[in-house]
Amino acid sequence: MSGEYYWVPIPGADIQGPLPGKLIVLEGTDGVGRSTQTRLLRNWLESSGLAVYDTGLTRGGLAGRHIQEAKEGHTLGRRTQCLFYATDFADRLEKEIVPALKAGSVVLTDRYIYSLMARAAVRGMEREWLRKLYGFALKPDLILYLKVSIEQLVPRVLASGGFDYWESGMDFIGADSMYESFTRYQTALLEEFDRLSEEYGFVVIDANQPIKQVFRELQKHVKKTVADMTPGETAFTDFVGHVMPVEETPQQQDRRSVAEALRDFFSSMLEDV
Repeated sequence: MSGEYYWVPIPGADIQGPLPGKLIVLEGTDGVGRSTQTRLLRNWLESSGLAVYDTGLTRGGLAGRHIQEAKEGHTLGRRTQCLFYATDFADRLEKEIVPALKAGSVVLTDRYIYSLMARAAVRGMEREWLRKLYGFALKPDLILYLKVSIEQLVPRVLASGGFDYWESGMDFIGADSMYESFTRYQTALLEEFDRLSEEYGFVVIDANQPIKQVFRELQKHVKKTVADMTPGETAFTDFVGHVMPVEETPQQQDRRSVAEALRDFFSSMLEDV
């Protein structure tokens, strides 16, 4: 990757020249399937011979645990919350992300600065202040945005454990019910993601589709991004372990489609037994 920052780097952490690794971001609101797709991408890339490092929000050793503790009290202020998350991100960038990129790894991050900016913006924080606050972030090689409709999101969240206080915007919306607060907050959040998508050049993936189809779309974009990193022959394994050349001929695509159709047919028969 180029090693470019959005604004200015962390003091003492300036990077001279390009980095051998690739930084790939998966963005999207809670319940959209980021964790599942990150896990699938990691397994797929590692099976293809690439070193992969995955990370995500609040996983840093400096501030991650303290953010969770602060949120338990439901009294965390908006600006303090931004600074807390920025501290965690700076810690992970310096100690995890940049070293992994220098080592030539593919870094998969479950959310990046964009989720932090979107959450803060819908809570009324100034967008220009947010751009400068997170301006020390490295520009990713690829930003994949899993976009979902509010109609699809609500049942997914309910099925996975119900509404969360913060992800429902209960700290600032003040609705009569958590359901109403969730739908209002997430609708505003999705609109903010759309705005950020235009500004930062997200690759938009329709996350309303089944998991397997979403993954295949992600593969197409990731495959192009890491093509020059592939050890040996440029080949990847697909969702079920078959080898996929980076650029397939129409004949290869037809053969693979037939093979996949047969596999799905026999799998469905086994499920009925």
